[in-house]
Amino acid sequence: MPRTTKKKTDPAERVAVDTDANAEGAGGQGLTRAERRAEAERRLLAAAVTLVADRGTEGTTLADVGEAAGYSRGLPGHYFGTKSDLIAAVASHISDGFANRLAQTSTRAPGLESLLHSVGSYLDGISQREGARALLIALAEALTEPLLNETMKPVTVRSIGRLRTMIEQGKARGEIRADVDAEAQAALILGTLRATVAQWWTDQDRIDLATLRDTYVASLQRSLAA
Repeated sequence: MPRTTKKKTDPAERVAVDTDANAEGAGGQGLTRAERRAEAERRLLAAAVTLVADRGTEGTTLADVGEAAGYSRGLPGHYFGTKSDLIAAVASHISDGFANRLAQTSTRAPGLESLLHSVGSYLDGISQREGARALLIALAEALTEPLLNETMKPVTVRSIGRLRTMIEQGKARGEIRADVDAEAQAALILGTLRATVAQWWTDQDRIDLATLRDTYVASLQRSLAA
């Protein structure tokens, strides 16, 4: 009688099956696998933002994120790998999401006008953005966590790149001084914005963020305008 060989399940296939089961249990009925994965990632990132904002990265575990999102404790690890990778994904989700929303809603001309609008929007209403607090916490804790620091670098690189592009556009249009170093100025602007928000978070009673926003935008316009 011939021996029946049991088919081995590929690890990647097991992950996909587990993911589908988790998504079905969390309201994913009727969705394709790609749609279930996208929905699961969205919910996991949203849960991670809330947890990091409340507890910091040290107090947030992959298991906590899975449970908070309504999935299994192991699903974040399947999707994101390590906790450092998840935190980096959270930072990208926050930073890139802001940039994408701004690009979709802004009617400002490219160059100096777009730059000033972006700077003002970064600071405007920051107190209502849970993601802003989570991003600042992740950036601060990356200073002492080499693995987190390495995975967070691309977030800063992309943010500086967006600002640099606006500065270069302004120079090309004759709105920004030709002698402005676009890369250095972009890094200074991003650093100033992050430090300003961090200062506000720690001293909200004495610091008027709207006044800081208007003052910084006006100062930036004076220093860059051709």
